[in-house]
Amino acid sequence: MAAYLEAAGRKAPQTDEERSAAYKTLNAYTGKYRVEGDKWITKVDAAWNVEWLGTDQERFFTLSGNRLNVVAQWNRNALYGGEITRGHLTFERET
Repeated sequence: MAAYLEAAGRKAPQTDEERSAAYKTLNAYTGKYRVEGDKWITKVDAAWNVEWLGTDQERFFTLSGNRLNVVAQWNRNALYGGEITRGHLTFERET
């Protein structure tokens, strides 16, 4: 599986400072996954954050009608000074 999330309104950076800032508006990783009950677990083989390489990233999910709700595991977030954070995403199927 591959996940690629970016902030709205990103622009091509022109300077090193802008490139550094652009890093903070992106999250991406890939790997093989498995599903266990209400979670899927990805064994990360490539990632924007090299600390994730070789780790298992767990995502809990629920399906409700046309919506898939996803909650990530708690992780140290490199974008926020190593604070512990977790993501919440909702996907809605087009009908």
